[in-house]
Amino acid sequence: MTKKSKISIFISYSWSDTKVADEIESDLSQFQLSLVRDVRDIEYKSSITGFMEKIRDTDFAILLLSEDYLKSKNCLKEVIHLLKEKEYKNKILPIIVGNPSIYNAEGRVLYTRHWLEEKNKLEKLINSLPATAIINEIQELKVLKSISSNINDFLNYISDIKNVTFSELKDEGYKSLIESIGGINVDHLIELLQITLNPNVDEKELQIDDWFENNTPTSDAYAIRAVVAKLKNNTLKAEANYEKAIELNAENAFALNDYAYMLFNEKREHQKAKDMLVKAIEIFPNFTVARLNLGCLLTDAFDDIESAKKQYEEIISYNPTEEKAYNNLANCYKRNSKSKANQKVICELYDKALSLNPDYIEVHLGYGSFLSEYMGEHDKALKHYDEMLRIDPKSSKLVASLKERLRKKSQQKVPRNELCPCGSGLKYKKCHGA
Repeated sequence: MTKKSKISIFISYSWSDTKVADEIESDLSQFQLSLVRDVRDIEYKSSITGFMEKIRDTDFAILLLSEDYLKSKNCLKEVIHLLKEKEYKNKILPIIVGNPSIYNAEGRVLYTRHWLEEKNKLEKLINSLPATAIINEIQELKVLKSISSNINDFLNYISDIKNVTFSELKDEGYKSLIESIGGINVDHLIELLQITLNPNVDEKELQIDDWFENNTPTSDAYAIRAVVAKLKNNTLKAEANYEKAIELNAENAFALNDYAYMLFNEKREHQKAKDMLVKAIEIFPNFTVARLNLGCLLTDAFDDIESAKKQYEEIISYNPTEEKAYNNLANCYKRNSKSKANQKVICELYDKALSLNPDYIEVHLGYGSFLSEYMGEHDKALKHYDEMLRIDPKSSKLVASLKERLRKKSQQKVPRNELCPCGSGLKYKKCHGA
């Protein structure tokens, strides 16, 4: 393979493994590896099948092999396109997620049977209709025939090579994957990734300082040193390193995001922070953390609620499993809690966030307060406060205060002919007193 300044990597995964894909992209993109994903790179109204064929144009293909992946028609369409390459074995970077049954004959046969059954089911339906009316379905049948005839050979190949699980890959700092890529400064990347993933801040500081003594400084390295300095509460050092990181590479999206987040937290240079977040998102349109940060900045510093909503809605459009986007969007709608329509939306958004993460304590706090203060549903609010205590016993003081406020509000008698305190504009007897 010809050496490139930027190696392109396709990530093939099922929607159930979106968070794993997000994490891999977050870890690898900061080192200027070009990642291709459906959530970002497919344009509106363009061909999904055509996009899948891009897997053949990239240098490598990460396959997140899970139970759902091996039963996903779209995922295996991508595999079929990949198998058309003569040197496909050199491109595949398999990562095992969960426990797919690929290491024994019985498991592999069950996957083959699944796809044969899918093919036979569609074939039977097609044979009952005139061919001129189901041209697209006939093409779909061809796809299922290709999958069912190739799945066993593909799984035999995968099970016969040395694989790595996602947790193993994280523990080793992506060493196996990066060494397989080649064509880049492998030692440089592995060492920096391992420093980034080290949870011990003091060790991380020593490691990055040592790295600078033995290597030519890069934008990535300056960004890491800035993060470490911020964790050590050395703002001046952090700022100097962020500036250097961006000077060396103006498109270091992760440095732009982290620098902007620091400025936002310190409540200064809001316009500069906004500009950096906008640029980071332009570089990586599905940079979820940057969009979340921009949404919070727009709300708190610019009082631009509508623009903040758009950030959260965009996240949900490409990643419907991001619970923080639902929570933040609910908080935006709470700015107009008197609207009956908004109240319904707020409850739906909070419910969705909790369905994705039942232990999301900030949602329980926000939802409980909303139910008590605006909806008059004190019993439901109490359940959320109890959940807060279950999730974090250290929140007992806050929960006690919330419960006391709730007790006082629940004892307030609202005359039936007065306006309901929820802000609906209706009399209490026709609203929450009904």
